[in-house]
Amino acid sequence: MSEKWICKKRAFKETWIDRLSSDVNLQISDGTIPGLFLRYYYRTKTISLFFSCRIKETGKRKITFMGKWSEFENVDAVYARAKEWRKAILKDRIYKSTDTTIPSEDVDVQSDPDALKRNELKRELIITANNKQVFDDAFMLYTEKYSALYKKPSTQHSDKLLYRVYIKPLFGKKLVQDIKERDLIDAYATWAKRTSFSTANKILSLVSSFWDWCESYGYMPRKSNLCGYVKRGTNPKYKPVVLDQDGYKRFFQSLEKGLCMKSRTHSRMFRVIKVLALTGCRRSEIRDLEIDEVSLAEKIIHLKDSKTGPRDVKLSDAAVKELEIAIKEAELIGSKYVFPGIYDKNQPVDNIRKPFEWILKDAGLPHMRLHDLRHSFITMGANLGENMNAIKDAAGHSRLATTEHYTHYADTETFKAVNHITEAICQ
Repeated sequence: MSEKWICKKRAFKETWIDRLSSDVNLQISDGTIPGLFLRYYYRTKTISLFFSCRIKETGKRKITFMGKWSEFENVDAVYARAKEWRKAILKDRIYKSTDTTIPSEDVDVQSDPDALKRNELKRELIITANNKQVFDDAFMLYTEKYSALYKKPSTQHSDKLLYRVYIKPLFGKKLVQDIKERDLIDAYATWAKRTSFSTANKILSLVSSFWDWCESYGYMPRKSNLCGYVKRGTNPKYKPVVLDQDGYKRFFQSLEKGLCMKSRTHSRMFRVIKVLALTGCRRSEIRDLEIDEVSLAEKIIHLKDSKTGPRDVKLSDAAVKELEIAIKEAELIGSKYVFPGIYDKNQPVDNIRKPFEWILKDAGLPHMRLHDLRHSFITMGANLGENMNAIKDAAGHSRLATTEHYTHYADTETFKAVNHITEAICQ
């Protein structure tokens, strides 16, 4: 038994469409643009938009699915899409329908085994041709419908930053369907030149993930992802700079000068660096740390998110002391972050690279990355003979092999080991 449908005519407006509700199926024609109508399905409470036109050659009416109401920003966006399709159909620039019931050629599989594939490809091309999306609009849908569901908060934040800084300036205003292989190759070269191969690879991977999502939503044909054809580069192998005991002594002496306001940089920036050095944590884990994640009584940081997921960081007495000072300062200005931004308390502190370089210069230490403090922390523990499993847990590594990869023994330790071996051989 078919379900009951009620047909109406009413000018489309966001006010009543957003509140539309009924206990029967509804079909409501707009009246402003001939052929434009919506269908309300009472069982699923969904609203879908359609465009209907009569094929001149056959006299038959074809109904085209335009999309769900939630996919459009407002009624004007619906009108714009409908007008574009109507104009294209009148000029015969596109096929007369994007419905799945696209007429197909007569198929003789035995004489022409590829005919079925051609029909399917033709259908996909017709659908994508009428589902054109501006890159910026489609990426916003991608973040809402995919990233928010399947990616960690820290990864979502990183993706948004990469998109805003690197992807949007090049592709934001383009149609997704208009992006060619040469566009991606040129973009990759630009990204690699501005940053590094590793960052360019990360950006390209984000574009590839977005492209796969576009295929699943019908914005692009299946197996059309061009990112795999872009040749990726690799950075020269970097050897981490690891601080020994003398290096740590000079490092902390200069760091204390920064905390005592002997630099023009705010002392809060130096305290972030000090906590990084005392915990061996990743930069984002301390920079984005919130007050409710810290338990000073337990001497533990309960990280909600990290590279390996939620984890607990055990704190030394020295680290507890610095965090206690930082939390008091943050609570005084009313921020949820342990290290709030200098100019915006609602954001975590940023750009700590500058004070870090000031410390290195003042201490007379060689150039190193902030991440090298993590390498130094793990290596120092190994050189002191600490249990490697304990160091693995402190660092938040999921595998012991990763911790061992972070361990860089000093040359003096290597010479000491070589002498011990040769002494045993020569006896």
